[in-house]
Amino acid sequence: MITPALREALRARGDETAVLCHTGAGARAGLAGLPTRPSDLVLDLDAHPLGAPLDLPGGERPEAGLVAVVAATTTDLRRALTTAVHLPRAAHVLVALVAVPGHQDPPLPASPGMGQWRDLEEVRVRRADRQGWLCELFFPNGVDTAEVLDAVLHGTRGRRRGLAVAPLAALSGPEGALWRPGDTGATGVPATGPVPLRRVTPVADLALRVTARGGRAAWEDAAVPALDRATTGADAWADLAGEDGHARLREARSAAGPDPVSAIAPVDELSVNPVGFTKAEKGPLGDLTAHGDRAVVRAGDKVLVDVAPDGTVTDVDLARLRHLRGVRVAWSGHTGPSAAVRAVASLAAGGVPLLSGPVPAWAAGLGRPLGDLLEGAADADLTDRLRREEHSVRLRRAALRTHGLRTRWRSLAAEAGVPVPPAPRISVILCTRRPEMVGFALAQIARQRGVDLEVVLTLHGFPADLPGVAAAVAEAAATGLRIVVHEADADQVFGSVLNDSAARASGDLLAKWDDDDWYGPDHLADLALARAYSGAELVGTGQDFVYLQEVDVTVWRSRESETATRFIAGGTILTDRVVLEETGGFRPLPRAIDTQLLLAVTRGGGRIHRTHGLGYVLRRTGGGHTWSEDMAYFLHNYARQWAGWRPSSLLEGEPAEFGRSITENTGGQR
Repeated sequence: MITPALREALRARGDETAVLCHTGAGARAGLAGLPTRPSDLVLDLDAHPLGAPLDLPGGERPEAGLVAVVAATTTDLRRALTTAVHLPRAAHVLVALVAVPGHQDPPLPASPGMGQWRDLEEVRVRRADRQGWLCELFFPNGVDTAEVLDAVLHGTRGRRRGLAVAPLAALSGPEGALWRPGDTGATGVPATGPVPLRRVTPVADLALRVTARGGRAAWEDAAVPALDRATTGADAWADLAGEDGHARLREARSAAGPDPVSAIAPVDELSVNPVGFTKAEKGPLGDLTAHGDRAVVRAGDKVLVDVAPDGTVTDVDLARLRHLRGVRVAWSGHTGPSAAVRAVASLAAGGVPLLSGPVPAWAAGLGRPLGDLLEGAADADLTDRLRREEHSVRLRRAALRTHGLRTRWRSLAAEAGVPVPPAPRISVILCTRRPEMVGFALAQIARQRGVDLEVVLTLHGFPADLPGVAAAVAEAAATGLRIVVHEADADQVFGSVLNDSAARASGDLLAKWDDDDWYGPDHLADLALARAYSGAELVGTGQDFVYLQEVDVTVWRSRESETATRFIAGGTILTDRVVLEETGGFRPLPRAIDTQLLLAVTRGGGRIHRTHGLGYVLRRTGGGHTWSEDMAYFLHNYARQWAGWRPSSLLEGEPAEFGRSITENTGGQR
């Protein structure tokens, strides 16, 4: 399907030049046997160095009749988007995706919205064989090719573009796109600089030069600092085996400073992430090992994934591994240390349960937290459904927080002394009618880690000077927790109270919190992570763990996680302030407030993502819940149940309640 479409496009382009590009393993096959002309260009986007312009007719602003990009996967297309800044304008742009994972939306282009596409003549989007897509756009006066590729990628993720990566980057070298995938704002520059100006302002705040090895040219831009990194092939085993191997290894790592993690090209979390994770504890165990001259993941004699020489793992690769209960890392057969670390970090970021023997010293770039998790796991952890998912969550946390694109570039900025904006603050909205639950809820919030947060505590129908309440607030504030206290009238409708609470919040993100449920210390950090990799307007967890207080039983429902959904637990909602504004806020109703917000988000074209539910326990008592299902519903819908309170190990127990000792001594509340 792809090759015939390209052949037809070449016939229709007239006398103009065609640029045929490919990216990712096997994508070049789609360009085989095409009727090209001597003036046409066939380009490997993975090999083209950033900062090297194409040799095309047309001077500084060349144009082509056709630019076609064949990408093996969405991950490859995102990487190629960075290199695409060198592609010419074109009247006809064809984008082919050879394969996409089943959970991905069709690549319906999203117009940039500034009038650039007013002369668009035609758009065609159709299936390419069983797993791929073809997208073609026709502009009689030409269009910026990188802009079209960006629009196609945007279409696969819904209306949200995703979080920007800071700082603005200039890139030089053959693997520059590995360090900044999916960024049309990145600029290619020569190895010596300088960074171009837009009027009087540099177009980037930090330059990164990626080179194979050997002496690096002097950097000639005093206004923009530059850092150097080695390509993944610079420490290839084939080179390190020679007489000067140790010297080459030191040379490859010297530019990255003392931290071996910072020498590793990051994981693109927008395409390599746990979305699509499955409960597959009964599946076979795969192996990341050598097969001939390459690294592969195989199950028995069947090769499931060929790992790219640079260690890249794609979204399609992850989809091919979801049926495995896990993958055993053999630490052999990789191109070299950097490629091996990238592959293992990518699998972990994708939520693939991994285990291994001792991590070799040359793999220090993994980071100690991720290495410890790999060494500490056993096959028995992967054959139990709950323990398997717990291990997967720990791995993905460590990998994404250590090797994620945003994390890496914040680290590079710090190394170069370039300031970046602070991480978004989360405002926790806690509204309660029960004075006796204030200390319990604040203790859950105060132990949150890895996020900048405040809590807006709304006392619905009672004053803040009640002894138990005042003591709990004081004890929570003593931990450094920022608390805004608001008293709402008892007769004010609940939805209106929530809107007043949101108006008092100063954070960029708003998280809803129930006063009687249990939350693990990484609850908010996990939601923030899911927001980053899912691109959803609203994220939350399922009601997986439920404690039935009347009968003292905990049930685990083991629901599907890391998926788009229409329903999440209301006490776990995290969304941007602007999303709440766009949906009209909370409806002024006494109940079903959370459901109404979820409906409003989906009606407005937004997406809801459900991440894992292992760090949250819903408490069910005899009554007073806005969700009307009775206890029998939970007792007949579960994967496991236990007597007593039995959360996931990710909850890390229960914190001591604030204000209890003081109120007991004063005879106050509780």
